Amino acid sequence: MVGQLLMLGLPANSADDESAQLLASQLAKGQVGGTVLLRHNVKDRASLLGLAELFVRSNPQVLNAIDQEGGLVQRLSTSVGFKEIPRAHWVANNLNDLEARELYFAAGRQLRSAGFNLNLAPSVDWHDPSNPVIGKHGRSFGAQVASVASYANSFIDGMDQADVATTLKHFPGHGTSRGDSHNGFVDITSTWSSEELRPFQLLASKAQVVMSGHLFHPSFSNGELPVTFSEKALQLVLRQKLRFDGVVITDDLDMGAIRNNFSLQESVIYALQAGNDMLLMSNSMQYDPHLADRVAGWVLEALENGALRPETLGGAYARVMRLKQSAGFAAGIAAG
Repeated sequence: MVGQLLMLGLPANSADDESAQLLASQLAKGQVGGTVLLRHNVKDRASLLGLAELFVRSNPQVLNAIDQEGGLVQRLSTSVGFKEIPRAHWVANNLNDLEARELYFAAGRQLRSAGFNLNLAPSVDWHDPSNPVIGKHGRSFGAQVASVASYANSFIDGMDQADVATTLKHFPGHGTSRGDSHNGFVDITSTWSSEELRPFQLLASKAQVVMSGHLFHPSFSNGELPVTFSEKALQLVLRQKLRFDGVVITDDLDMGAIRNNFSLQESVIYALQAGNDMLLMSNSMQYDPHLADRVAGWVLEALENGALRPETLGGAYARVMRLKQSAGFAAGIAAG
């Protein structure tokens, strides 16, 4: 059960690499439930397709995830034979909803046929040009609820038509922050507006996955903990108030905002206690081949000492398996 909650990255950029073979073995044994490929994993088209195929062969219900928003955040680019996807801000200013859906359907078909069934997108963050991680790069559909929700809906529909699950991010909103959580702790207290929550609310009934952000706001955070580790944010707001019943996944627990302030063991337990269903860890900067075993040990220890409740783990497992059953590759890698 613990293994199915893990989405791990790796340093490899080919299926022959030792780390790729190990991850494939862990997928086959159920010790890991999903993979995430980042920019450093993409060397050339043949190697990329080989990696994804290796993981699907190892376990057809694997969640093979990648960031494929468009614009700057497009791991599969024209350099490896994929069509360019415009950045979200351009889409919202130049295409109507139907055209946007067709654009994202075409992108989803390419993803699915390449062996990916989970897109860590779209961003439903607010557009603020002074924001260093969203607005600066045009990753947002706009600064009005209707526009953001409408184009994100087109993104979801297009990808869903291609059998690719999608992820709303970064809950409760990274768009007006003045910092980048890749680098360190980000406090959104003075800039965040309640309007930034509305796209999550409007799309909660159809979104399959929501990504929690490494962000701090007193309305969402428990004490000084970021939203990622906040039961208040994920259970009281996202689950109960917004009525989201899908999978909640952490942003990468290897990012600076977390790594610089918490041990990995603390991160794992805090994330599960808060209500995250999947733990995303890129596991490449300081690669640990034994990470899956270590996480399983930490979780079992937390269950034994009462830090984690069995029903918390069981609920997370059930939601993840429901997603896997709908997004898996039982019909083959070229299903898209």
